[in-house]
Amino acid sequence: QAGIKQSGSSSIESSGQAIAGTIAQVEASSREMESSLVASTSTNLVAVLPFVLIGGFISLLFNELIVTICFATAASLVVAITVVPMLASRLLLIRRSSHLDRFWLFRQFDQRLESGTRRYANVLEKITRSPIIAIALVVLLFGGSGLWMAGQIPQEILPRISTGQANLSAQFPPGTPIATSQKVMQEVDQILQAQPETEYVFTTVGGFLFGSSTSENPLRASSTITLKSDTNVEKFVEKVNREFRNLNLVDILLRLSPGQVRGLILNNSPVRGAEIDVILQGQNLDPLEAAGQQVLAALSQATFARFRPDADQRQPEIQIQRDRERSAELGLNTLAIGETIQTAIEGAIPTQIQRGNRLVDVRVELNESAVQTAAQVERIPLFTSDNQVVRLGDVAKIQMGQAPGQIQRINQRQVFQIAGTLNGNASLGEALAEVDRVFQTIQLPEGVSRLPSSAAQSNQQLQSALPLLGGLAAFLVFVVMAVQYNSLIDPLVIMFTIPLALSGGIFGLFLTQTAIGATVVVGAVLLVGIVVNNAIIMVETANEIHIHQGIDRRSAILKAAPQRLRPILMTTVTTVLGVFPLTLGLGEGSEFLQPLGVVVFSGLSLATLLTLLIIPCFYVLLHDWADRGSQQKWRFGRSLAHQNNKPRTIDPLK
Repeated sequence: QAGIKQSGSSSIESSGQAIAGTIAQVEASSREMESSLVASTSTNLVAVLPFVLIGGFISLLFNELIVTICFATAASLVVAITVVPMLASRLLLIRRSSHLDRFWLFRQFDQRLESGTRRYANVLEKITRSPIIAIALVVLLFGGSGLWMAGQIPQEILPRISTGQANLSAQFPPGTPIATSQKVMQEVDQILQAQPETEYVFTTVGGFLFGSSTSENPLRASSTITLKSDTNVEKFVEKVNREFRNLNLVDILLRLSPGQVRGLILNNSPVRGAEIDVILQGQNLDPLEAAGQQVLAALSQATFARFRPDADQRQPEIQIQRDRERSAELGLNTLAIGETIQTAIEGAIPTQIQRGNRLVDVRVELNESAVQTAAQVERIPLFTSDNQVVRLGDVAKIQMGQAPGQIQRINQRQVFQIAGTLNGNASLGEALAEVDRVFQTIQLPEGVSRLPSSAAQSNQQLQSALPLLGGLAAFLVFVVMAVQYNSLIDPLVIMFTIPLALSGGIFGLFLTQTAIGATVVVGAVLLVGIVVNNAIIMVETANEIHIHQGIDRRSAILKAAPQRLRPILMTTVTTVLGVFPLTLGLGEGSEFLQPLGVVVFSGLSLATLLTLLIIPCFYVLLHDWADRGSQQKWRFGRSLAHQNNKPRTIDPLK
């Protein structure tokens, strides 16, 4: 029994020692990685801080995304320094194993990774011998090609978002009766319903419907086409527009465009629903309309966009001008004449009759055929104050004229607005450049000028936001690391990963022909905070090896880089694979964030490969320069001290 008790106590003691040893190992490992975790998480958080500081259009669009990233990143840091060590200390005590490492696939993968690590160490040892040459080659190759590709990438404000719908807008010439508009729209509906991609069509003639409100306009019609799932809206629009051009409609404009997200306004242009706006301004209406028609004729040859007048053409109307002296003699004022004309044309409701449980208006009006021409309007009877009957033509001058379809003014001056829609896969930058080239060939009349395009201003502000936001994010990342490391050398080494990542992002945008827009700006700023994590892990480990083992900087980075190769590859692969579905743009509406996925995927992939090779070169180079500078200062200070301590001889004659 004594032997049994002794063996039991010894086993308990050994298990307790094992538990204590495991906990101590976990604590040591946690303290070792704590600095890297705090640095990487802090850089991720401060990288998105510019969106909060600057605000504006991009912050309004991506506010929820930025807030989600901030809270998720902060929560991940709390979990990494608390929950993960606790679970590791408990799970490592479990003696049972799944033996997955015995499978052939996992053993082969582990062997390949170990052999790749050895080859990587050999390559790194050769490269760090001449770090300047390696850095120069990378800068010339990727920097030069990146600058060239950046100029070839198209531009946009936001990517087109597929809503699964297409919108048709019809504009008829002045004087077109509703019956003719209905016949035209019936032919249009037959073409739309004959397409195999069409699910159903909703058409309105004589105005527009928006929710519970209606807008009457006899010269306008619209259709909303709901398409079947997995339909390419762009190709559908191009195909149907070709069929519309074959109808040979005279003075009837049919514009079919992809559906837009309701409530999403990209600029402050008065031309709503237009991707490109062209606005002319002048004092006199006739020269302004002539200039507008001249510009429309020139823009009809444009290849990147289709243009149409935003307002309807002038419509015929009967103009009534009251003879003030004659009407005053008869006791007829403007209000009395106006009410009589309104009653004659629109009718009046003198009473109501009851039909069951509801009241029905009784409208008294003239026959529509009796008030169609100016001569008929002249015969509308008017009653004077003494109940004498006179004709409208006796107290007013009646003639035919034209009225503008819409009154459009900017800063109290008349304007002629032209709305443009991009063709197919054309980018906004190409279309704006084409419009500028067209205006160089046009001589506008005197007194007519072109206002700045709101679409061009929004695009210019967006393109200028990329260097501003990126530069501010990089500065904040550098400040955070400089404060944490209490040094400028190591943060500067880590910051060199940012241009490598941006070059990779440019490569991805160029290869996929993805336009630079708001989502690209957000992706680039997020990439600034993500890409420095790998360099932080490598530099942190190299500094610990240099301090604890007392070896030079080159030997320290040659040990640290292969040692941290596996965790760097693990974090990069998980991030890249997580962004990959977003890069493919699967599902409807995924076009909105697809450019963000392209930037992060390509930038992080290329930056990781270059980080493994170039960051050690920067580390060795900058620390060598810093060490040489400190040695020279030390020697200079020592020589000054030696001169100050040197014994002096005193000349009695002086």
